[in-house]
Amino acid sequence: MTQMGHLITGTALGVASLPRQHSRGAQALHLIIFAILGTIPDWSLHNWGHERYYFSHSLFVSLVPIAATLFLFLFLPDARRKIGGWPVLFTAALAWLSHLLLDSFYNHGYGIAIFWPYSEARLILPIPWLAVAPGSAFPPTPAKLREVFLELATFSPLIVLGWMARRGWIFLRTRKAARES
Repeated sequence: MTQMGHLITGTALGVASLPRQHSRGAQALHLIIFAILGTIPDWSLHNWGHERYYFSHSLFVSLVPIAATLFLFLFLPDARRKIGGWPVLFTAALAWLSHLLLDSFYNHGYGIAIFWPYSEARLILPIPWLAVAPGSAFPPTPAKLREVFLELATFSPLIVLGWMARRGWIFLRTRKAARES
């Protein structure tokens, strides 16, 4: 999978949880951070990413930094409020975890060892038109360009769904506030 699907999915979750009270600059930063969160399991770090795929793409390994971050924000109520509260933090965790689900959609046949180190079982949920093109991303080959295009076509609607979810949540909060006053 290219990074396109991960970036789009992270951005879509960022759109869904975008706080209304943020400035334009803070909203842009929010969306950038969410896009990046969707790519974390693939980062090229020592003993991480595709170097140790089973490790960086494990649900249990991913939950450790996510849980540590959520725990940290228990003691930082002002920081938590500034970023948008618990909904933003939980949606950020989903942006990271979405990477694992998306990688299971590719029909390379390997799946991901999502429950490593407790199980070697692999999550394989292939979508027929999503295939990993052979070769590297640079220089782009026609097969890689096709892969990117298919990811754009497949995952871009998630941004619209994120926007619709956000609009729905704003509508529901507005109705609730009106009823309470």
